[in-house]
Amino acid sequence: MRLVAAVALGLIATAGVASAAPAAPARARVAIPDFQIDGGPPPALGIQLQDGFVLGLVRAGVQVLDPIDTARRLDGHPELQRCDASPCLKAIGQLLDVGYVVRAKVEVAGNSYKSVVRLFSTEGAAPAALPIATESKSCDVCTVAEARATMLRLADALRAHIDELTPPAAPPPPPAPPPPPRLVGPILLAMAGALSIATGAAVLASEGGCTGTGCSENRTRNVAGGLLIGAGAALTLTGAYITIVRSRGGDPVTGMAVGWRW
Repeated sequence: MRLVAAVALGLIATAGVASAAPAAPARARVAIPDFQIDGGPPPALGIQLQDGFVLGLVRAGVQVLDPIDTARRLDGHPELQRCDASPCLKAIGQLLDVGYVVRAKVEVAGNSYKSVVRLFSTEGAAPAALPIATESKSCDVCTVAEARATMLRLADALRAHIDELTPPAAPPPPPAPPPPPRLVGPILLAMAGALSIATGAAVLASEGGCTGTGCSENRTRNVAGGLLIGAGAALTLTGAYITIVRSRGGDPVTGMAVGWRW
């Protein structure tokens, strides 16, 4: 029984656990409910300017809802389209799941362009009705391509404010710890082997003298004791090996197969 207890305690002392955790950044989300163009330019020009501004934000890693997507998602809430009041900004942020609202205005006079964008926050219990950032760019006597490039630079300037205001992403929760290794079975197997060894040793120790028919009985005891000791040794080694492999994170099936080969 001392042998059984020693084997069990030795195997239980081999268990251990390991863990690790990654991290990932978040991206700001912006909605553009209003992109106003004054001066009566052709529709194609307005699309070019709007596309340049949206592209400038997207290429910087900002998730953008352009005016078409914003209008579609705000369908049924027309009062929010041009409202800058605190309740409106809060409602837009909740409906669209965005942290910022951008309103843009471009004045076109011949070949001259003046653009102004205002950045509003939708976060907090009562978002400020005043813009948290304003940027403007002008382009005098410009081609359409130059005006579009100006909108790209305007988006870059606005994105710098967004980067400053966006809080760092919270680290993800750590992964769940791995389940503890299953050691009860192999420990019991090793204990059974140790018990078998002890029983076989007791059988061999109980032999009497070799007189007459007692010799035949002694041979039977020798065979039984040897079988018990051999089987117990195999079980003990198998249980010990499987316990060690599982406690170190090894494959239980492979460990069992190697153990049985022993």
